[in-house]
Amino acid sequence: MNKVLTVAKAEYLVAVTSKAFLVGVIMMPVFMGGAILVQYLTKDQVDLSPRKIAVIDYTGKLQESIQTAAENYNQHGIYEGEGEGRKQVRAEFHVVIDPHLAQQEPIEVVLSERVKAHDLFAYAIIEDGVFDPKSNGKIRYHTETPSYDALPNWLSNTVTELVLSSRTKESGLTGEQVRNLIRPVTFKRFGLVETGTGGVIKDAEEENKALVFGVPFAGMMLMFMMIMSVAPSMLNNVLEEKMQKISEFLVSSISPTQLMLGKLLGALWVGLTLSAIYLGAAYGLANYFEVTDKIPVTIYLWFVFYLVIALIIFGSIFSAIGAACSEIRDAQSLMTPIMLIVIIPMMCMGPILNSPTSTFAKAVSLFPPATPMIMFLRIAIPPGPAVWEIVLGTVLTILFALGCVWAAGKVFRIGILSQGQAPSIARLMSWVLTKN
Repeated sequence: MNKVLTVAKAEYLVAVTSKAFLVGVIMMPVFMGGAILVQYLTKDQVDLSPRKIAVIDYTGKLQESIQTAAENYNQHGIYEGEGEGRKQVRAEFHVVIDPHLAQQEPIEVVLSERVKAHDLFAYAIIEDGVFDPKSNGKIRYHTETPSYDALPNWLSNTVTELVLSSRTKESGLTGEQVRNLIRPVTFKRFGLVETGTGGVIKDAEEENKALVFGVPFAGMMLMFMMIMSVAPSMLNNVLEEKMQKISEFLVSSISPTQLMLGKLLGALWVGLTLSAIYLGAAYGLANYFEVTDKIPVTIYLWFVFYLVIALIIFGSIFSAIGAACSEIRDAQSLMTPIMLIVIIPMMCMGPILNSPTSTFAKAVSLFPPATPMIMFLRIAIPPGPAVWEIVLGTVLTILFALGCVWAAGKVFRIGILSQGQAPSIARLMSWVLTKN
């Protein structure tokens, strides 16, 4: 045990005193903050070139009103600020009205060619039945730039307002009456009412969507970054020592299993150090924004607990791959399936955030390699999984982690001294199953 602790201490000190560790600690928040800063600085970097759209109106009633609405939008809707500080932040919309367009055949082919030639940005065809609420009349918008939403959204809203205004006049209602009739009901979301000591009823608190979704998302992203920062570095460390023949010297005074366990323990200490730094920063931010009482302390504890298990699982696997390989090229081919397993929880995050109690969420959270991240995600989303799910998932993933350490130890024991053999999954499995 002393030898394991000695190796762990050496690995930890080398890692945390290296320039790479210090740069990583600093650069991770710098990159995240830089991404936010870039978004802020580039929010006004909008393509302001005018968008020209041809409108074919088969109702014969809307073209001029749409053109007038576009002129009004170009005068008032594309600017922000007042006086000298007035600044254009949106592109102008130019509506092309040509009575002869509708007479050209086939009209959609003609207009599509003009869009391809960049004479038009888009064209829209308004069908004759849009004024009749019982009709299936619609607006068909065509463009080769479907990612640009501002123009179709503006056109849809403009035509809808014009059609509703026409229907209002036909019904004999005033615009104010219609606005009052369609005014939406205020809708707010709250948690549950709680009964405190002495039967005192505590009012339900209004839901904070930023916390409800932000905390689980940020926690899972942080855990993923911790895994990606620590586990692959074990592979590089073991492989580098093997290539430089350092491992041969080490195993002369310590068993391969002890060496692997020491490296794994050192990696855990590194991961916990990084977590302490980032969780401390997260707590500081929560305290600054006065939301510390909204984030249970148990969330921090669950994060650390599942992070340790995840690092044991993937740290042991990556260290075994490093010991089995003699070249970086061989290690990269074996890393690919493991990296896919690491990424699986990230790919499942969206559906689970939307429905954390679904059968899919339960099944993925009980899949041991994904359990640390997915179960933490579900715990962080109110009301959290059932107790039996947490217990079962935790037991399964702990057993899986121990199995990974056992299997990695067998691979490490054989692979650390092997040379010249390109490893494969089948060869590694034979090493795990061999009796030695």
